[in-house]
Amino acid sequence: MGVHLLQTMIDDHAEMTCLIGRPVRYLEEAYEVTDLLHDEGLLILSADVACDVQEDSFGRARRLVPRRHNLKFRDAEGRPTSIWDDLAFLDGPLIR
Repeated sequence: MGVHLLQTMIDDHAEMTCLIGRPVRYLEEAYEVTDLLHDEGLLILSADVACDVQEDSFGRARRLVPRRHNLKFRDAEGRPTSIWDDLAFLDGPLIR
């Protein structure tokens, strides 16, 4: 994908929101895009299979939650970060 097309996509909130729900491969594991914090420039990925233990407010392990990654999809100048090189969309190309 060209840098210009990627830049256009990350600048468009509606287009980025369309990524929610798409399956991706990141760091050799399957995830799903579960949320987008456009103002902060964060793409949230959650795993179906791999789980982490979540602690309560006292630091005690309480429950299993999906493994999650909060990825910066743009830098301070608004340009795409390198995470786009590490993401593979499993249901087809990023831009159709």
